[in-house]
This record gives sequence, structure tokens and C-alpha cells, in this order.
Amino acid sequence: DKFQPLANNSLELEPPRSIDDYIESAYRHNITLRHKGFLVDIIQHWRYYIIFLALGIANSGDSAEMGCTSFILSSVKFQHDILLKDGEDGDADEIDFAGRGAAVAGAHFAGMLISGLLSGVLADVWGRRSTLLLGLVCNAIVGVLSVGARNAAELCMLRFMLGVGLGMVIAGVVTLCAEVSPPSKRGKFMTLVGSCYTLGFMYTACWALVIFPRSGSGNWRLFMFMNALPTMVAASLVMIFVPESPRYFLCRGRTKEAVHVANVIATRMGYVDKLLTEEELGQHLFQAKRTREAKYHDRDATESYGTVETPPAIIQENLLREVWMNLVSIKQVFANGMYRSTIPLQLSFFTLTLATGVAQWFTRIFQMLELPTDAYVLSFCNTLAQIPGMMLASGLIETGRRRLVMIGFGGGAAILILLSTIANKIQNPEKETTVDEGGVYNSLIVLGLACSYSIFLCMAWLSLDVLSAESFPTKVRSTGRGVCVATGRMGGFCVQFLYGPLINEGRLTYMFGIASLFAIGGLVVSCQTTDTTHVDLQDHWDYSKVDSAVNGENGSHDRQTRRTSLAETKRKLSVD
Repeated sequence: DKFQPLANNSLELEPPRSIDDYIESAYRHNITLRHKGFLVDIIQHWRYYIIFLALGIANSGDSAEMGCTSFILSSVKFQHDILLKDGEDGDADEIDFAGRGAAVAGAHFAGMLISGLLSGVLADVWGRRSTLLLGLVCNAIVGVLSVGARNAAELCMLRFMLGVGLGMVIAGVVTLCAEVSPPSKRGKFMTLVGSCYTLGFMYTACWALVIFPRSGSGNWRLFMFMNALPTMVAASLVMIFVPESPRYFLCRGRTKEAVHVANVIATRMGYVDKLLTEEELGQHLFQAKRTREAKYHDRDATESYGTVETPPAIIQENLLREVWMNLVSIKQVFANGMYRSTIPLQLSFFTLTLATGVAQWFTRIFQMLELPTDAYVLSFCNTLAQIPGMMLASGLIETGRRRLVMIGFGGGAAILILLSTIANKIQNPEKETTVDEGGVYNSLIVLGLACSYSIFLCMAWLSLDVLSAESFPTKVRSTGRGVCVATGRMGGFCVQFLYGPLINEGRLTYMFGIASLFAIGGLVVSCQTTDTTHVDLQDHWDYSKVDSAVNGENGSHDRQTRRTSLAETKRKLSVD
């Protein structure tokens, strides 16, 4: 990762490059090599692609931790060790699913609700990579400690801490992936990393098949340990291979670090012809200020903090104070007209989470419909349907982020209406049919509709993740996403108190019908989002800080020399 910037770059012949322009040119510099084949490209540029591999494994570790509760709750040994409740007045002991089981299943969601806002602010102030690493290390430790949990109270506390770590990982993965990707391939890279979420669920399901037999009497502690392995691997890879975002450094006014990281990323792609320099980046920022070429439609809601000469000790000293100030003033993501982006995204996350809540009950729904095919086999097939959904999202993401979100909502609403119809037909048959006549046929229909619903959900979630990551300025990108995700988590928590009673009463028709209304509402609000397809992550920078970083007004460097250099740069630009 060592590099030596060229000393004699001629900036008069070409316009100065932004960080996005630089990363894009580095990615495209050896386009002929990519024509030789996928494997040749991977081998030559593995040090760049491993960044996204690490982020993908981190994402799969998140989903593995979230998906494990459904398997351990069905384990007989886990029920005996954790959920067994002493009977009162001589009554027999009973398994407490309503109290202890529900607490274990929901503890990590409570942690994610809290960390949804905290982790976003932390990623904007402390750094994307640092926040991601903190979340991964926390989850790895909690995953190992969960193996030794002695009762429900201890496990709930650990699962709550896990939820806090999950929020940090989500905030770091999505934002970091958006800011180190080449602009032309940003959507594809982000959907590929997002698709690893399905791999985490599949990883958990495979270990459950190996460890737990049909009776569910396997060793749940071994299962918890194996479930923590992806997070351990991801923490190691991120620590070794993943750099901090250059855009994060630039929005903080630390141009020296921004240039260094940008050159590190470029050299990993084999680009050594014309590395970026502080002078070139300063000229680009000055030009953008002078001609108002910044394309982002809103100003940053916070000032840049720190410059290239700002001592690290001062930055660390003010870190906690700034985190607190940002939490108190989280309204910044609604200021200066930014509410036009934030509120539609919040409502989109909220309605999509409401509609997605049905998917958590699919196994129980398959049982209630009394289909001849085993409900767990149907659920496994339904999980596999996420793979084509993510492949479609990855292939279509560059055709339009907002369009893909709307397709996901619209297709999901149509499928839910069909599921409501078929559920009503199965539960209220007009005439008696044998299993051979109607059962297998109904199984195929329900499974096909459920798989189609999963595909549309994947398309909606992945495209909405990309859209939200690109809709906020760099300085509040993680904070903005945190606000949107937290809004969705609240909806996901509350809607279960609506779906639960409908499940108990067997009213599947009403359940699917209500969910379809949520999806239709999501289709309406998603129309109000701002499409970011093929739009660079151009921000309205705090140019007073940029000028300060360029001309050295903080006093660490020779002021007169830097002022002369800046004046010469302005003179050349005015002549041009």
C-alpha cells in the first residue's frame, strides 16, 4: 500500500480530478485485462476485490446471528437449559415460550433499535471502518460468550449487546461499500455485498441440519459457536484489508489522509500512472466552489471538522463531545431541504418492513394451510428463492434504483393479494378434495407465490439500501441511513403485535390483505424518493475548511508559501 505521488503532474492540460473521478479512472485504466476473463481480473486485482469480500462476509455474519434464534428455540436441549420454567404449586415444569422464548427472540431487535441511530452518528464522526470493526469485534466476543450462557437473563443480555453490534456493522458496511466503489459500478458492488445477507441465512440453515436432528436434541452451544465464525473471519479481513473511506477523511477536512487512502485504493487496482496529489484535489475543490459544480442538491448539515494539520489528539479529545452533539441535533438530516430525501426514505423503510413481517411467519403459515409437503422443506425452498432475487437486483440495479424499489413494492403487493385469495380458497374449500387432487397442487401454488414474494422483497430491500446510501451527503450519510433503518425497525417490532393475533385466530386472508395494503402504501411513498442512479457522490463541501487545509492557515506549515501556491492556482484557473 506504499506509494509515491508523481511530483510533476501537469494540471493545466487536464481538469483536476475528484475522488470519484480518480477511483473511476483507476478502475477503468486496464479495461483490456477484464476482456481476458473474470478469473484473470480477480487474480490481478484481488487486493481491491477482497475489500468487498470482507464486507460481504461481515454482512453474512450479521444475518447468521439474526437467523439463529429460530433454530435454537426449536432445540429440545435449549428448551431444557434456558426456557424451562419451574411449575407453581406442584405443577409440572413447562417450557416458557411466551416469556423467556419471546425475550430471547426479540432481544437483538431491541439492541438494533438503539444502535440504529447511535451507530450512524458514530460512523460519521469516528469513521466507517472503525465503527464496522467495533461492531464485528463486539459480535465475535458476544457470540463466543453466548456459548456459556446459563439462563435466559444472561442470554438476553448478550443478545441485546449483539443487536447493538449488528447496528454498527450495518452502518459501516453499506456506507463504506458505497464510498470505495467506482461510480459506474457502485450499484452492482453494493448489491453483491448486500446479497451476502442471504448466504448468512443459508450458512445457519446448513449448520442446523448438521447439528440438530429431527428431534432437535443437538448441541445448541456448538451451534452458537459455529454461528459466530463468519463474524470472526470478517473482523480479521476488515482489519487487514479494508481501508477507511477517503470521502470520510475529505469531509472532515483531512485532505492528506483522503489523498493517501484514495491512492492506496488505486494502486490495489494496478493504477500507478498518475496518482492523486493534495494540490490536484485542492484545485478540484476550489473549482467546484468557484463555478458551483457540486451536483448534490442540498448543503451538508454540519461543518467539516478538522483539517490535514489538526493534531490527532485534539480529534480524539473532541470525539465524544461531537458524537453527543450530533445525537442531540439529529434533526440535521431534515435541515436545509434534506427532509425531501429523508422522509420518503423513512416511509419506504417503514412500509417495506411492515410488508416483510409476513415472511417471518411463513413456516407457521405453511403448517396452518395443512399442505402435504413438510413445512420446513417449504421454508428452506423459500429461503433459496432469495438467490435469484439478489441476482436480479444486482443485474438491474443500474437501470434505476427508485424503479427497482417500486417494482419490489408493486410485485410484492400483487403476490400478497394472490396469497390472500389462495389462502381463503384452501381454508374454505367449496367441495371436499383428496390430498392427491388438491394438496400437492396447492403446495406448488403456495410455494411458487411465496418464492416470488421473496424475490420481490430482495429486489426492494437491496435497491432501497443502495438508494438510501447515495441520498445523503458524506458527513451525515451514516446518520441518515441510521434514521431510516431505525424507523423501519420500529415498524417491524410493532407489526408483529398485529400479525400475531391474526395467526392465532387463523385469519390468513386478512393477514395477507393487510400486508398488501402496506406494500401498496410503500409503492406510493417510494415514488417520492429521489433517484440516484448514475449520480456521483458529489457533496457541497465546506470550502472555507478546504481553503484552510490547502493554504495551511492552521499554522503547522509555512503560511506564506501555501498562500502563494493557492494564489497561483487561482490565477491559473481564472486565466483558463
